[in-house]
Amino acid sequence: MANISNGLAALSVLTGSNAAADFAASTATLETRAQRKARAAFTAPPTTPPWKEKPSAVPESAQVSAIKTMKTIIDKNASTIGPDGKTLPEDVRTTFVTYKALDRLRLLAESAAKPTTGSAERANLQKSFAKGLADLKTYLGSAPSDDVDLAFGKLARQALSVGVASPSSLSAASIPGKGVRDTRDGALAGFKGDEVLKIDLAQLGAKDSLTIDLAKTPQPPTLDTVADAMNAAIKAIPRLDAKGAVVMENGKPVPRWQVSFEPAKNGDKWGMAVKRGGFETISIDQVGGGDAVMVASGLTERVPLAAGVPSGTTPPLNTPADTRILRLDDPAGTMERRTLSTIAAVDRIGTERSAVAAEADLTRKTKEQTVIAATPARGIATDAQGFSYVVGTTAGDLRGNVSDGGDDMILTKVDSEGTVVWQRGLGAAGAAQGAAVTIAPDGGIVVAGTVTGNFDGASADGDLVVTRFDAQGNEAFSSLVRSVGKQTATAVAVGADGMIYVGGKNDSGDAVLARIDAAGKPVQQFRIKTAGTDEVKALAIGADGQLLALTGESGRAMLRRIDKADLTKELASIDLGKADARAIAIDADGAIAVVGAADDNMPGTQVNSRAGGRDGFVARIDAALSSSKVTYLGSTGEDQADSVSFLGDTLYIGGRTTGKLGLERTGDVDGFVARVDAATGAIGKTQQFGTIAAKTQPVHVSAVAGGNSVLGKLGLHRGTLTPTDAVTLEAQTALRAGDEFSIRINGGAIRKVTIGEKDTLTTLANQVRTLIGSRAASVSTPAKGSARALRIDVKPGNELELIAGASGKDALVKLGLDARRIASPAIVDKDAPKVRPGGSFALGLTEALRLDTKTEAGNSLAQIKQALSLSQTAYRSLYWDETKAQAADAPISNGRRPASTAIEQGQLANYQAALTRLSGSFTGF
Repeated sequence: MANISNGLAALSVLTGSNAAADFAASTATLETRAQRKARAAFTAPPTTPPWKEKPSAVPESAQVSAIKTMKTIIDKNASTIGPDGKTLPEDVRTTFVTYKALDRLRLLAESAAKPTTGSAERANLQKSFAKGLADLKTYLGSAPSDDVDLAFGKLARQALSVGVASPSSLSAASIPGKGVRDTRDGALAGFKGDEVLKIDLAQLGAKDSLTIDLAKTPQPPTLDTVADAMNAAIKAIPRLDAKGAVVMENGKPVPRWQVSFEPAKNGDKWGMAVKRGGFETISIDQVGGGDAVMVASGLTERVPLAAGVPSGTTPPLNTPADTRILRLDDPAGTMERRTLSTIAAVDRIGTERSAVAAEADLTRKTKEQTVIAATPARGIATDAQGFSYVVGTTAGDLRGNVSDGGDDMILTKVDSEGTVVWQRGLGAAGAAQGAAVTIAPDGGIVVAGTVTGNFDGASADGDLVVTRFDAQGNEAFSSLVRSVGKQTATAVAVGADGMIYVGGKNDSGDAVLARIDAAGKPVQQFRIKTAGTDEVKALAIGADGQLLALTGESGRAMLRRIDKADLTKELASIDLGKADARAIAIDADGAIAVVGAADDNMPGTQVNSRAGGRDGFVARIDAALSSSKVTYLGSTGEDQADSVSFLGDTLYIGGRTTGKLGLERTGDVDGFVARVDAATGAIGKTQQFGTIAAKTQPVHVSAVAGGNSVLGKLGLHRGTLTPTDAVTLEAQTALRAGDEFSIRINGGAIRKVTIGEKDTLTTLANQVRTLIGSRAASVSTPAKGSARALRIDVKPGNELELIAGASGKDALVKLGLDARRIASPAIVDKDAPKVRPGGSFALGLTEALRLDTKTEAGNSLAQIKQALSLSQTAYRSLYWDETKAQAADAPISNGRRPASTAIEQGQLANYQAALTRLSGSFTGF
């Protein structure tokens, strides 16, 4: 368009009119072709949005009170009819419902952000606020939509699950060892040179066992000399044909095993790696290796003082942060303590809260951090290969086990060096707490716990649960022991015939016992009832195969021998007096050890004197339950014994103290492991440990013959080296068979996905791929860290809806997925209007928003206000306005606008004719 401003000014002078203004007014009412084309798509009928309605005359305090009594803040019936009496479009209704829900959340947040609001009232407001956020998230996951896509949190074009192990991980040709050395060369620290290693190889029924005597190898041992010795021994085993003859090739025997050990770097350090040619199972151990005591314990640390708290105030103790795996090497001597690893779950919501606080802090002093969920241990047991199993409880996310917010029983397998091999969650829909773990005679792992809520189709009001796993983490069965009233599990034991015994207490004050057969079927229940409050504290199988039950009965400790085939038959008992007995261990010859805490002298022979106050104790009881000999573990502080384990003729006792039993006390409460002579009761060395300003949680011990091998110096561990982790979804995640979710594509039929017992990530992906098809979305299992994940990518122009499963059976949350709609915009034709109705809008909300404090309420209020503004923007996106008109025109390219319309060109021609008459060609003056 020509620049005619100067000419218009001249025309105004000659004619006495304002030509520039006339031109501007004329062109202002004109509509370009692009604008007309774009405006035609905006067909939403006019209506009055909620924010333009007359404000409520009801006081805000009354509105807040009304909101707190609402069943839900989602009012789907509101604003459904327009001023013309017709039903409003789905997009308009969705924006209205969302805005009104957000406005109710705003009122709650504003009330909580007031400095005059008390903590009790904030707690009530938080309860309504949390439910409101959850309701809004659920609503937006399947809200009616045509042109507008409102996302509760962030926009997404794909769904990506939690990472899990895939079947291909079991066939890894190379198994890296842990990096333990800075260099490949040089003498191996901790090796004497006379160690003997034992390697077991197996595949498809074929087995070989070989030993390597390092005394016959070059000295001192190095990574390479040890690898050479092991490889030479493996290659020396020839392959045999069907007749048992050695298979030869080029005049040389063909090795039977395609397995080798090689020094390799893992990260920036060197260790020993294993190479295999197929699916060989490779195990290794040290013959005559040193003993060890494995320890599982946690810490409760103090919370930093809040701003404004007077200096000198002692900070309160927080909940346990994690479980720490320790190992005491040379337990008969120095009891050298090593911290191997930690078991820590992530508090997902707490971590999101940290992110909200960091984002809201304009000073940038608040840093986003990963928040650890309490992960206390309840017991530890070690198998014949040196693998330890730790049972506990957490409400956090632990690897592939995604929490639904409630407690879950967890089982962690660690190798002899403390590295986590696998972790399992029970996956109950309600809550589950771990209580005890034991190794069955056949090597199975049996755990006991308590379940409340939906579990495997049954509703538990607080029932005992027993779950059996194999060494790979496959669940053999989970059995509920149903009873009227609430029960709590505390102990478990397994007989030689596979019979499982679980003990605990009920809400009537009775001690409870149950028998479950080897197939997982409950066969008997029994209650131990006295005049007071009773509880089973620990269970064990005696040398005679009968059940030993340690009970607390109205403050007294009792040990009972019970008929393994009939829990009602008591065969013998011994009264241990007024004491808090907690754990029991059985020696191979039938000797019994019981530990706990006592405030007074206990019955039996007194090996030593009490220190006074509350002391730990170990009572050594003969197999006939006829006598006891008591040793006290006491200091000037408070002492208690939590666990006990036999190793030969020695007892190792785990406990806690506020005094000095070994070293000087370090923390508020220290842990300790004491060595006691099993024959005399004499106390040997005590290893005490603690952390400044922290309280050590119960100390659980498991004494392990051969547990301190040199294999850790090679970057290896005792037992099976090849991958053994089960890869079913039940094993890898909190999912259970029967859990479900549904999928809907482009508003079509709802298709259900149900998890099966043997489903893996691969079979789940195939099932989803079949239901979705290939036109609307693609399904894959890409790498996610060291695992793989289910990924669904929605293709342009399509919409996928993930729908939560039934209450108690929802698979989405356990897969780490949200119930939500995922839309991918269609590819727009180059000639299509540049402005279209609707769009995608992310409200940026999270269920981590809280009203617990004035600061958190203020942060949440800011987030809600931002979401309110976005919901208004989403509504306005459906209606034509001047801003859209300006945006509809094509942008300036290279400083020039594109050709104008015919009307524009006609107007410009008339003005140009007038200007021509004013040009130099006019000579009438």
